Amino acid sequence: MRNLIHQLLDKLHRSGRLRTVAGLIGVLWALPLSLLGLVLALPIRILHGRIDRVSGSVPALLVRGPLADRLLQRHPFGPMAAMAIGHIVIARQQGLTAHTLRHELVHVLQAARWGPVFPFAYLAASAWALLHGRRAYWHNRFEIAARKAEKHFPPES
Repeated sequence: MRNLIHQLLDKLHRSGRLRTVAGLIGVLWALPLSLLGLVLALPIRILHGRIDRVSGSVPALLVRGPLADRLLQRHPFGPMAAMAIGHIVIARQQGLTAHTLRHELVHVLQAARWGPVFPFAYLAASAWALLHGRRAYWHNRFEIAARKAEKHFPPES
């Protein structure tokens, strides 16, 4: 049985489909979070917003509009440029940089890896930082990973 699994994975890898299969599994695993993101995205779209597909290695939808601007400005944790909920990135209409988008796409990837437990893992990482006398956002391991990804992105012109 183990040999059969290895043969199947090898065949998928050689055909280039392994990445596609893994991406699909990640989308399905994060689906509960993405559905919550869609609940927020639909009113944004209806109230003069727009939804665009983000192409690249991580599938995501980018949602922007006047309502997104208001939600992000009045977020309970303070004003934000963008936030990811599953495979949905909600961003301000103006000023979304490539670095910020890359940061949010790391959170999309984290949601694909952690699935429906991601919000709890994120909160636990913030609590861990606080328990160690550090700042909940800046020392959260998920945020640290997202900031590292920003640094490896080509500079904007």
